[in-house]
Amino acid sequence: MEIQEVIIIGAGIAGCATALALAQRHIPVMLFTSPTDERIYHAPFIKKEELEKKILEIQKDVRQSLSCSRAHEQLYLSAETSINQLIGGYYSIDRKGNVDIHRSLIEQLKKLPEVRWIFNQSLLELLTLHQHSACLADVHKSPMCVGITTFNHEALKVERYLAKEVIIATGGATSLYPYSTHSKSARGEGVAIAWRAGARLVKMDQIQFHPLGFFERDQPCVPLSVDLLKDGGQLALTKHSINEVVPDFTCLTDQLYTLMLENRLEHLWLNLTMLDSSMLKDKYPSLDAYCLDRGLNIAKDRLPVVPVARYTGGGIAVDKYSQTSMQRLRAVGEAACTGLTDNFEDEAMGVIESLTWAFNCAEDIAAKLSKFIYYFPKLKVNTIVVQPGKSLKEDWRLINFIMWNYGGIKRDKSHLKRARVFLNQLQNFNSLNFSSGPSLEQIHLIFANQMALLIIESAINNCASKTDPALFSTPPHEELIQLGIQI
Repeated sequence: MEIQEVIIIGAGIAGCATALALAQRHIPVMLFTSPTDERIYHAPFIKKEELEKKILEIQKDVRQSLSCSRAHEQLYLSAETSINQLIGGYYSIDRKGNVDIHRSLIEQLKKLPEVRWIFNQSLLELLTLHQHSACLADVHKSPMCVGITTFNHEALKVERYLAKEVIIATGGATSLYPYSTHSKSARGEGVAIAWRAGARLVKMDQIQFHPLGFFERDQPCVPLSVDLLKDGGQLALTKHSINEVVPDFTCLTDQLYTLMLENRLEHLWLNLTMLDSSMLKDKYPSLDAYCLDRGLNIAKDRLPVVPVARYTGGGIAVDKYSQTSMQRLRAVGEAACTGLTDNFEDEAMGVIESLTWAFNCAEDIAAKLSKFIYYFPKLKVNTIVVQPGKSLKEDWRLINFIMWNYGGIKRDKSHLKRARVFLNQLQNFNSLNFSSGPSLEQIHLIFANQMALLIIESAINNCASKTDPALFSTPPHEELIQLGIQI
Protein backbone atom coordinates (compact mmCIF):
# COMPACT_ATOMS: atom_id res chain seq x y z
CA MET A 1 0.00 0.00 0.00
CA GLU A 2 1.48 3.34 -1.08
CA ILE A 3 2.16 5.76 1.77
CA GLN A 4 0.91 9.32 1.23
CA GLU A 5 2.49 12.43 2.67
CA VAL A 6 -0.73 14.23 3.64
CA ILE A 7 -4.41 13.30 3.27
CA ILE A 8 -7.10 15.97 3.61
CA ILE A 9 -10.73 14.90 3.95
CA GLY A 10 -13.08 17.61 2.74
CA ALA A 11 -12.72 20.22 0.03
CA GLY A 12 -14.49 23.21 1.50
CA ILE A 13 -12.74 26.49 2.32
CA ALA A 14 -10.67 25.04 5.18
CA GLY A 15 -9.67 21.87 3.31
CA CYS A 16 -8.74 23.71 0.13
CA ALA A 17 -6.83 26.38 2.05
CA THR A 18 -4.76 23.74 3.85
CA ALA A 19 -4.11 21.88 0.62
CA LEU A 20 -2.98 25.10 -1.05
CA ALA A 21 -0.69 26.08 1.84
CA LEU A 22 0.93 22.62 1.71
CA ALA A 23 1.25 22.60 -2.08
CA GLN A 24 2.90 26.03 -1.96
CA ARG A 25 5.56 24.33 0.15
CA HIS A 26 5.85 21.52 -2.46
CA ILE A 27 4.29 18.89 -0.22
CA PRO A 28 2.15 16.28 -2.04
CA VAL A 29 -1.47 16.24 -0.92
CA MET A 30 -4.38 13.87 -1.51
CA LEU A 31 -7.60 15.89 -1.29
CA PHE A 32 -10.72 13.75 -0.78
CA THR A 33 -14.22 14.88 -1.71
CA SER A 34 -17.50 13.00 -1.38
CA PRO A 35 -20.56 13.00 -3.67
CA THR A 36 -22.39 15.02 -1.01
CA ASP A 37 -19.80 17.82 -0.94
CA GLU A 38 -21.99 20.78 -1.78
CA ARG A 39 -20.98 24.40 -1.63
CA ILE A 40 -23.13 26.26 0.81
CA TYR A 41 -24.58 29.19 -1.02
CA HIS A 42 -23.35 32.09 1.11
CA ALA A 43 -20.20 31.37 3.13
CA PRO A 44 -17.72 31.70 0.24
CA PHE A 45 -19.14 35.12 -0.66
CA ILE A 46 -17.88 37.93 1.55
CA LYS A 47 -17.16 41.57 0.87
CA LYS A 48 -13.42 42.18 0.53
CA GLU A 49 -13.85 45.23 2.74
CA GLU A 50 -15.32 43.02 5.49
CA LEU A 51 -12.22 40.85 5.57
CA GLU A 52 -9.92 43.85 5.67
CA LYS A 53 -12.01 45.55 8.36
CA LYS A 54 -12.07 42.42 10.52
CA ILE A 55 -8.28 42.04 10.29
CA LEU A 56 -7.83 45.66 11.42
CA GLU A 57 -10.19 45.06 14.35
CA ILE A 58 -8.20 42.00 15.39
CA GLN A 59 -4.92 43.88 15.20
CA LYS A 60 -6.25 46.83 17.21
CA ASP A 61 -7.55 44.68 20.04
CA VAL A 62 -5.16 41.88 20.96
CA ARG A 63 -7.16 41.14 24.13
CA GLN A 64 -10.48 40.72 22.34
CA SER A 65 -12.60 38.30 24.38
CA LEU A 66 -12.95 35.30 22.10
CA SER A 67 -12.76 32.64 24.83
CA CYS A 68 -9.09 31.72 24.21
CA SER A 69 -6.45 34.45 24.40
CA ARG A 70 -3.76 32.25 22.81
CA ALA A 71 -5.96 31.50 19.84
CA HIS A 72 -6.73 35.18 19.41
CA GLU A 73 -3.02 35.98 19.64
CA GLN A 74 -2.50 33.63 16.70
CA LEU A 75 -5.04 35.60 14.69
CA TYR A 76 -3.27 38.80 15.64
CA LEU A 77 0.09 37.46 14.50
CA SER A 78 -0.87 35.37 11.45
CA ALA A 79 -4.25 36.38 9.99
CA GLU A 80 -3.02 39.04 7.57
CA THR A 81 -0.06 36.92 6.41
CA SER A 82 -2.29 33.87 5.93
CA ILE A 83 -4.83 35.71 3.80
CA ASN A 84 -2.17 37.42 1.71
CA GLN A 85 -0.42 34.14 0.98
CA LEU A 86 -3.51 32.03 0.31
CA ILE A 87 -5.67 34.58 -1.49
CA GLY A 88 -3.26 37.42 -2.34
CA GLY A 89 -3.69 38.47 -5.95
CA TYR A 90 -6.25 35.74 -6.66
CA TYR A 91 -9.30 37.53 -5.33
CA SER A 92 -12.30 36.45 -7.40
CA ILE A 93 -14.62 39.44 -7.00
CA ASP A 94 -18.07 39.75 -8.59
CA ARG A 95 -19.75 42.98 -9.66
CA LYS A 96 -21.23 43.42 -6.18
CA GLY A 97 -17.81 43.39 -4.55
CA ASN A 98 -18.14 39.90 -3.10
CA VAL A 99 -15.09 37.67 -2.83
CA ASP A 100 -15.69 34.02 -3.73
CA ILE A 101 -13.13 32.56 -1.31
CA HIS A 102 -13.74 28.97 -2.34
CA ARG A 103 -13.34 29.65 -6.03
CA SER A 104 -10.19 31.68 -5.40
CA LEU A 105 -8.64 28.69 -3.64
CA ILE A 106 -9.77 26.05 -6.15
CA GLU A 107 -8.49 28.00 -9.17
CA GLN A 108 -5.04 27.99 -7.62
CA LEU A 109 -5.20 24.32 -6.60
CA LYS A 110 -6.00 23.23 -10.14
CA LYS A 111 -2.66 24.62 -11.32
CA LEU A 112 -0.54 22.82 -8.73
CA PRO A 113 0.82 19.32 -9.52
CA GLU A 114 1.30 18.56 -5.83
CA VAL A 115 -2.47 18.26 -5.31
CA ARG A 116 -4.16 15.00 -6.24
CA TRP A 117 -7.95 15.16 -6.19
CA ILE A 118 -9.80 12.02 -5.09
CA PHE A 119 -13.46 12.42 -6.00
CA ASN A 120 -16.60 10.60 -4.85
CA GLN A 121 -15.27 8.97 -1.71
CA SER A 122 -16.86 8.94 1.74
CA LEU A 123 -14.85 8.61 4.95
CA LEU A 124 -15.74 5.48 6.93
CA GLU A 125 -13.10 5.41 9.66
CA LEU A 126 -9.65 6.57 10.74
CA LEU A 127 -6.94 3.93 10.85
CA THR A 128 -5.29 3.96 14.28
CA LEU A 129 -2.62 1.92 16.07
CA HIS A 130 -4.88 0.76 18.90
CA GLN A 131 -7.76 -0.29 16.63
CA HIS A 132 -6.15 -1.51 13.40
CA SER A 133 -2.54 -2.56 13.98
CA ALA A 134 -1.87 -6.29 13.70
CA CYS A 135 0.94 -5.87 16.24
CA LEU A 136 -0.53 -6.39 19.71
CA ALA A 137 2.13 -4.20 21.37
CA ASP A 138 0.90 -1.13 19.42
CA VAL A 139 -2.14 -0.83 21.67
CA HIS A 140 0.21 0.43 24.40
CA LYS A 141 1.63 3.24 22.27
CA SER A 142 0.35 6.80 22.25
CA PRO A 143 -2.87 7.26 20.23
CA MET A 144 -1.89 7.70 16.60
CA CYS A 145 -3.67 7.97 13.26
CA VAL A 146 -1.94 6.24 10.34
CA GLY A 147 -4.50 6.58 7.55
CA ILE A 148 -8.16 6.33 6.54
CA THR A 149 -10.76 3.91 5.23
CA THR A 150 -13.14 5.22 2.56
CA PHE A 151 -15.94 4.01 0.33
CA ASN A 152 -15.33 4.57 -3.38
CA HIS A 153 -18.71 5.43 -4.91
CA GLU A 154 -17.56 4.82 -8.48
CA ALA A 155 -15.82 1.47 -7.91
CA LEU A 156 -18.38 0.50 -5.21
CA LYS A 157 -15.70 -0.79 -2.86
CA VAL A 158 -13.99 -0.04 0.43
CA GLU A 159 -10.43 1.32 0.17
CA ARG A 160 -7.61 2.05 2.62
CA TYR A 161 -4.96 4.76 2.46
CA LEU A 162 -1.90 5.19 4.70
CA ALA A 163 -0.55 8.68 5.37
CA LYS A 164 2.01 10.50 7.48
CA GLU A 165 -0.57 13.16 8.35
CA VAL A 166 -4.38 13.10 8.13
CA ILE A 167 -6.41 16.32 8.24
CA ILE A 168 -10.17 16.37 8.84
CA ALA A 169 -11.92 19.27 7.11
CA THR A 170 -15.43 17.85 6.85
CA GLY A 171 -17.33 20.86 8.18
CA GLY A 172 -19.81 21.35 10.99
CA ALA A 173 -23.11 19.81 12.07
CA THR A 174 -25.73 22.53 11.66
CA SER A 175 -27.83 20.39 9.31
CA LEU A 176 -28.73 18.11 12.19
CA TYR A 177 -31.32 20.86 12.66
CA PRO A 178 -34.14 21.28 10.11
CA TYR A 179 -33.27 24.94 9.52
CA SER A 180 -29.63 25.45 8.61
CA THR A 181 -27.52 27.76 6.48
CA HIS A 182 -25.60 24.71 5.26
CA SER A 183 -26.30 21.89 2.85
CA LYS A 184 -27.69 18.58 4.09
CA SER A 185 -24.20 17.08 4.16
CA ALA A 186 -23.16 19.29 7.12
CA ARG A 187 -24.00 16.71 9.76
CA GLY A 188 -20.69 16.48 11.60
CA GLU A 189 -19.83 12.97 10.46
CA GLY A 190 -16.08 13.70 10.38
CA VAL A 191 -16.21 14.81 14.03
CA ALA A 192 -18.12 11.66 15.02
CA ILE A 193 -15.59 9.47 13.19
CA ALA A 194 -12.71 11.23 14.96
CA TRP A 195 -14.45 10.67 18.29
CA ARG A 196 -14.89 6.97 17.50
CA ALA A 197 -11.13 6.82 16.86
CA GLY A 198 -10.39 8.42 20.23
CA ALA A 199 -9.88 12.13 19.46
CA ARG A 200 -10.83 14.64 22.15
CA LEU A 201 -13.88 16.83 21.53
CA VAL A 202 -14.79 20.09 23.28
CA LYS A 203 -17.77 22.49 23.53
CA MET A 204 -20.01 20.19 21.53
CA ASP A 205 -23.19 21.90 22.71
CA GLN A 206 -22.22 25.26 21.19
CA ILE A 207 -24.33 25.76 18.09
CA GLN A 208 -24.73 29.34 16.91
CA PHE A 209 -28.19 30.29 15.66
CA HIS A 210 -29.11 33.33 13.59
CA PRO A 211 -32.55 34.89 14.20
CA LEU A 212 -33.60 35.32 10.56
CA GLY A 213 -33.18 33.01 7.60
CA PHE A 214 -35.12 32.76 4.34
CA PHE A 215 -37.08 29.52 4.59
CA GLU A 216 -37.12 27.00 1.76
CA ARG A 217 -38.21 23.46 2.48
CA ASP A 218 -35.34 20.95 2.26
CA GLN A 219 -32.92 23.69 1.18
CA PRO A 220 -30.25 25.76 2.99
CA CYS A 221 -31.71 28.91 4.56
CA VAL A 222 -30.13 32.20 3.51
CA PRO A 223 -29.36 34.32 6.61
CA LEU A 224 -31.11 37.69 6.54
CA SER A 225 -29.96 40.88 8.21
CA VAL A 226 -31.72 41.81 11.46
CA ASP A 227 -31.60 45.37 10.10
CA LEU A 228 -34.65 44.41 8.03
CA LEU A 229 -36.64 44.55 11.27
CA LYS A 230 -34.81 47.59 12.62
CA ASP A 231 -35.65 49.41 9.37
CA GLY A 232 -39.36 48.80 10.00
CA GLY A 233 -40.03 45.31 8.72
CA GLN A 234 -42.80 43.42 10.52
CA LEU A 235 -43.13 39.80 11.64
CA ALA A 236 -46.37 37.83 11.61
CA LEU A 237 -47.47 34.30 12.45
CA THR A 238 -49.49 33.80 9.28
CA LYS A 239 -49.19 35.10 5.75
CA HIS A 240 -52.11 37.50 5.96
CA SER A 241 -51.98 38.63 9.61
CA ILE A 242 -50.66 42.08 10.46
CA ASN A 243 -47.70 42.79 12.74
CA GLU A 244 -48.51 40.12 15.34
CA VAL A 245 -44.94 39.99 16.63
CA VAL A 246 -43.15 42.86 18.37
CA PRO A 247 -39.47 41.97 17.99
CA ASP A 248 -37.36 41.92 21.15
CA PHE A 249 -33.84 42.50 19.82
CA THR A 250 -32.22 41.50 23.12
CA CYS A 251 -33.34 37.88 22.62
CA LEU A 252 -34.76 37.80 19.11
CA THR A 253 -33.64 34.27 18.25
CA ASP A 254 -35.18 32.83 21.43
CA GLN A 255 -38.36 34.82 20.86
CA LEU A 256 -38.93 33.56 17.32
CA TYR A 257 -38.05 29.99 18.27
CA THR A 258 -40.58 30.10 21.11
CA LEU A 259 -43.30 31.46 18.81
CA MET A 260 -42.73 28.68 16.30
CA LEU A 261 -42.87 25.94 18.97
CA GLU A 262 -45.88 27.34 20.80
CA ASN A 263 -47.88 27.75 17.58
CA ARG A 264 -46.56 24.62 15.82
CA LEU A 265 -45.45 26.72 12.84
CA GLU A 266 -43.17 25.63 10.04
CA HIS A 267 -41.99 29.24 9.67
CA LEU A 268 -42.94 32.87 10.31
CA TRP A 269 -43.58 35.67 7.79
CA LEU A 270 -41.56 38.84 7.23
CA ASN A 271 -43.48 41.78 5.80
CA LEU A 272 -41.40 44.52 4.11
CA THR A 273 -44.14 45.96 1.94
CA MET A 274 -44.53 49.09 4.10
CA LEU A 275 -40.90 50.11 3.50
CA ASP A 276 -39.69 52.34 0.69
CA SER A 277 -39.06 49.97 -2.23
CA SER A 278 -36.11 51.96 -3.62
CA MET A 279 -34.36 52.04 -0.26
CA LEU A 280 -35.06 48.36 0.26
CA LYS A 281 -33.59 47.23 -3.04
CA ASP A 282 -30.61 49.57 -2.82
CA LYS A 283 -29.71 48.50 0.72
CA TYR A 284 -30.35 44.77 0.23
CA PRO A 285 -29.51 44.00 -3.41
CA SER A 286 -28.47 40.40 -2.74
CA LEU A 287 -31.75 39.62 -0.99
CA ASP A 288 -33.68 41.30 -3.79
CA ALA A 289 -31.93 39.20 -6.44
CA TYR A 290 -32.31 36.01 -4.40
CA CYS A 291 -36.06 36.54 -3.97
CA LEU A 292 -36.60 37.48 -7.62
CA ASP A 293 -35.01 34.17 -8.63
CA ARG A 294 -37.74 32.50 -6.56
CA GLY A 295 -40.59 34.55 -7.95
CA LEU A 296 -40.87 36.93 -5.00
CA ASN A 297 -40.69 40.72 -4.88
CA ILE A 298 -39.41 41.91 -1.49
CA ALA A 299 -41.35 45.17 -1.90
CA LYS A 300 -44.67 43.39 -2.55
CA ASP A 301 -44.55 39.86 -1.16
CA ARG A 302 -44.17 38.52 2.35
CA LEU A 303 -41.15 36.32 2.93
CA PRO A 304 -41.10 33.04 4.89
CA VAL A 305 -38.47 33.24 7.65
CA VAL A 306 -37.10 31.05 10.46
CA PRO A 307 -34.28 31.11 13.02
CA VAL A 308 -31.43 29.07 11.52
CA ALA A 309 -28.45 27.06 12.75
CA ARG A 310 -25.46 28.91 11.37
CA TYR A 311 -22.22 27.71 12.95
CA THR A 312 -20.95 24.69 14.89
CA GLY A 313 -18.90 26.15 17.74
CA GLY A 314 -17.56 22.92 19.23
CA GLY A 315 -15.70 20.09 17.59
CA ILE A 316 -12.34 18.32 17.60
CA ALA A 317 -10.02 20.05 20.07
CA VAL A 318 -6.95 21.48 18.29
CA ASP A 319 -3.95 23.62 19.14
CA LYS A 320 -2.62 26.53 17.09
CA TYR A 321 -1.20 24.11 14.52
CA SER A 322 -4.51 22.23 14.18
CA GLN A 323 -3.02 19.24 16.01
CA THR A 324 -5.61 17.07 17.79
CA SER A 325 -5.13 14.91 20.88
CA MET A 326 -4.17 12.05 18.54
CA GLN A 327 -0.74 12.07 16.90
CA ARG A 328 -0.70 12.64 13.12
CA LEU A 329 -4.36 13.67 13.11
CA ARG A 330 -5.28 17.30 12.57
CA ALA A 331 -8.53 19.18 12.02
CA VAL A 332 -9.35 22.52 10.40
CA GLY A 333 -12.43 24.62 9.72
CA GLU A 334 -15.78 24.03 11.36
CA ALA A 335 -14.88 20.45 12.31
CA ALA A 336 -12.25 21.86 14.67
CA CYS A 337 -12.60 23.83 17.89
CA THR A 338 -9.78 26.37 18.07
CA GLY A 339 -11.09 28.52 20.93
CA LEU A 340 -12.61 31.27 18.75
CA THR A 341 -16.18 30.05 18.80
CA ASP A 342 -17.95 31.97 21.52
CA ASN A 343 -18.58 35.24 19.71
CA PHE A 344 -18.77 34.39 16.03
CA GLU A 345 -21.20 36.99 14.74
CA ASP A 346 -20.09 37.30 11.14
CA GLU A 347 -18.86 35.20 8.24
CA ALA A 348 -15.58 37.10 8.00
CA MET A 349 -14.29 35.76 11.32
CA GLY A 350 -15.03 32.17 10.29
CA VAL A 351 -13.15 32.60 7.01
CA ILE A 352 -10.18 34.29 8.71
CA GLU A 353 -10.03 31.50 11.29
CA SER A 354 -10.02 28.80 8.58
CA LEU A 355 -7.30 30.49 6.53
CA THR A 356 -5.12 31.25 9.57
CA TRP A 357 -5.21 27.74 10.99
CA ALA A 358 -4.72 26.24 7.51
CA PHE A 359 -1.60 28.37 7.04
CA ASN A 360 -0.11 27.47 10.43
CA CYS A 361 -1.05 23.80 10.06
CA ALA A 362 0.83 23.63 6.75
CA GLU A 363 3.89 25.38 8.21
CA ASP A 364 4.06 22.91 11.10
CA ILE A 365 3.64 19.86 8.86
CA ALA A 366 6.31 21.14 6.48
CA ALA A 367 8.73 21.55 9.38
CA LYS A 368 8.13 18.01 10.66
CA LEU A 369 7.86 15.86 7.54
CA SER A 370 11.58 15.99 6.84
CA LYS A 371 12.61 15.51 10.49
CA PHE A 372 10.66 12.48 11.67
CA ILE A 373 10.58 8.80 10.78
CA TYR A 374 6.93 7.79 10.51
CA TYR A 375 5.86 4.39 11.77
CA PHE A 376 3.35 2.32 9.80
CA PRO A 377 2.16 -1.00 11.22
CA LYS A 378 0.92 -4.06 9.43
CA LEU A 379 -2.86 -3.66 9.47
CA LYS A 380 -5.48 -6.15 10.51
CA VAL A 381 -7.55 -7.61 7.69
CA ASN A 382 -10.25 -5.17 6.61
CA THR A 383 -13.69 -6.39 7.68
CA ILE A 384 -15.84 -3.50 6.46
CA VAL A 385 -18.52 -4.44 3.95
CA VAL A 386 -20.95 -1.90 2.49
CA GLN A 387 -24.25 -3.09 1.06
CA PRO A 388 -26.47 -1.37 -1.55
CA GLY A 389 -28.24 1.71 -0.22
CA LYS A 390 -31.75 2.06 1.07
CA SER A 391 -33.89 5.07 1.90
CA LEU A 392 -33.90 6.19 5.55
CA LYS A 393 -35.70 9.51 5.09
CA GLU A 394 -37.94 8.96 8.10
CA ASP A 395 -34.94 8.50 10.40
CA TRP A 396 -33.28 11.65 9.07
CA ARG A 397 -36.51 13.57 9.68
CA LEU A 398 -36.64 12.16 13.18
CA ILE A 399 -33.15 13.39 14.05
CA ASN A 400 -34.05 16.87 12.74
CA PHE A 401 -37.28 16.83 14.75
CA ILE A 402 -35.62 15.77 18.01
CA MET A 403 -32.76 18.24 17.70
CA TRP A 404 -35.09 21.17 16.98
CA ASN A 405 -37.85 20.44 19.49
CA TYR A 406 -35.83 18.99 22.37
CA GLY A 407 -32.26 20.20 21.87
CA GLY A 408 -32.74 23.42 19.93
CA ILE A 409 -32.24 27.10 20.67
CA LYS A 410 -33.76 27.11 24.18
CA ARG A 411 -32.78 24.14 26.29
CA ASP A 412 -33.52 22.62 29.66
CA LYS A 413 -32.20 19.39 31.17
CA SER A 414 -35.54 17.64 31.23
CA HIS A 415 -36.04 17.87 27.50
CA LEU A 416 -32.39 17.32 26.68
CA LYS A 417 -32.62 14.03 28.56
CA ARG A 418 -35.67 13.12 26.49
CA ALA A 419 -33.69 13.86 23.37
CA ARG A 420 -30.93 11.56 24.60
CA VAL A 421 -33.40 8.73 25.16
CA PHE A 422 -34.96 9.16 21.71
CA LEU A 423 -31.61 9.36 19.94
CA ASN A 424 -30.27 6.34 21.81
CA GLN A 425 -33.35 4.40 20.80
CA LEU A 426 -32.85 5.37 17.17
CA GLN A 427 -29.16 4.44 17.42
CA ASN A 428 -30.09 1.01 18.73
CA PHE A 429 -32.41 0.45 15.78
CA ASN A 430 -29.56 1.21 13.41
CA SER A 431 -26.74 -0.30 15.50
CA LEU A 432 -23.54 -0.08 13.55
CA ASN A 433 -21.51 -3.23 13.04
CA PHE A 434 -19.29 -2.80 10.01
CA SER A 435 -18.75 -6.53 9.58
CA SER A 436 -22.49 -7.14 9.20
CA GLY A 437 -22.61 -5.10 6.02
CA PRO A 438 -24.75 -2.00 6.61
CA SER A 439 -25.69 0.28 3.74
CA LEU A 440 -23.71 3.49 3.21
CA GLU A 441 -26.87 5.46 3.96
CA GLN A 442 -27.13 3.64 7.28
CA ILE A 443 -23.47 4.37 8.06
CA HIS A 444 -24.01 8.08 7.38
CA LEU A 445 -27.13 8.03 9.52
CA ILE A 446 -25.37 6.47 12.51
CA PHE A 447 -22.46 8.90 12.34
CA ALA A 448 -24.94 11.79 12.27
CA ASN A 449 -26.97 10.19 15.07
CA GLN A 450 -23.76 9.88 17.11
CA MET A 451 -22.94 13.54 16.48
CA ALA A 452 -26.43 14.52 17.66
CA LEU A 453 -25.91 12.48 20.83
CA LEU A 454 -22.56 14.17 21.46
CA ILE A 455 -24.22 17.59 21.19
CA ILE A 456 -27.09 16.61 23.48
CA GLU A 457 -24.80 14.98 26.08
CA SER A 458 -22.59 18.08 26.16
CA ALA A 459 -25.67 20.29 26.52
CA ILE A 460 -26.92 18.19 29.45
CA ASN A 461 -23.56 18.54 31.20
CA ASN A 462 -23.30 22.27 30.57
CA CYS A 463 -26.93 23.35 30.57
CA ALA A 464 -27.31 26.69 32.34
CA SER A 465 -30.48 27.73 30.53
CA LYS A 466 -33.30 29.40 32.41
CA THR A 467 -35.81 28.21 29.86
CA ASP A 468 -39.42 28.47 30.98
CA PRO A 469 -40.64 24.86 31.25
CA ALA A 470 -44.03 26.02 29.96
CA LEU A 471 -42.46 26.34 26.52
CA PHE A 472 -42.36 22.55 26.36
CA SER A 473 -45.41 21.84 28.51
CA THR A 474 -47.16 20.02 25.68
CA PRO A 475 -44.45 18.17 23.75
CA PRO A 476 -45.73 16.91 20.38
CA HIS A 477 -45.72 13.23 21.40
CA GLU A 478 -48.18 12.26 18.70
CA GLU A 479 -45.72 13.46 16.08
CA LEU A 480 -42.93 11.39 17.63
CA ILE A 481 -45.16 8.31 17.59
CA GLN A 482 -45.91 8.90 13.91
CA LEU A 483 -42.17 9.09 13.29
CA GLY A 484 -41.57 5.77 15.03
CA ILE A 485 -40.47 6.72 18.54
CA GLN A 486 -42.02 4.92 21.50
CA ILE A 487 -43.07 7.14 24.39
